[in-house]
Amino acid sequence: MISFKIERDGDEYHAWVPELKGCHTHGRTISEAMQNLKDAVQLYLEEKMEEEIAKQTLEMIDEA
Repeated sequence: MISFKIERDGDEYHAWVPELKGCHTHGRTISEAMQNLKDAVQLYLEEKMEEEIAKQTLEMIDEA
């Protein structure tokens, strides 16, 4: 399970996932920050999957 943190940051809210280095966002309200965090997590995971696919593809080419 992924945990998240959210805290007030001036006039906005800062939201992040400690387990996902660099995955953080903000919003004007808690609700907006949470929605933005959902989007940020999705983008983060998609990027990590693309990186892993590229890595494994290069390994397969090197082995061939």
